[in-house]
Amino acid sequence: MRVVIDTNILIGGADDESSIAYKIIEEVIAGRLDAYATHQTMGENRQMLRKLVRDRNYRERLEEFFRNLKIVKVFKPLYVVADEEDNKLFESAASSGAEYLISQDREVLDLEEYHGTRVVTPQDFWAIYKSDKGGSAWSDWSKMIMGS
Repeated sequence: MRVVIDTNILIGGADDESSIAYKIIEEVIAGRLDAYATHQTMGENRQMLRKLVRDRNYRERLEEFFRNLKIVKVFKPLYVVADEEDNKLFESAASSGAEYLISQDREVLDLEEYHGTRVVTPQDFWAIYKSDKGGSAWSDWSKMIMGS
């Protein structure tokens, strides 16, 4: 499954290893999700996250995440939303043919879909992703509680 992940998801995963944001990042690291970004966006994210994320172990996980990102070239700038930085997400999605753009940014989410890419929250993405894999949030929760 091809995805583009907004920086706010990477930051959100720092707070809690049981968060959906963290789980999405782990799926990319494990190679079960293909995440895409432009070289420029990846560099900017790395720089910003080094300043914002204090947890050393999580920073190391993010470096692993960045090593697993697939880099795409943007052939045509897009002007989809007012924020220039957010437009880079749509450029990555269009260049990679991503199925999902995962964000918590309201302006980005308001689009819902852009040229075949669904724009979703981490929670919505996780529900779709788990159902595609034959799992569900309920079964994940019950496995966690039951220890299996």
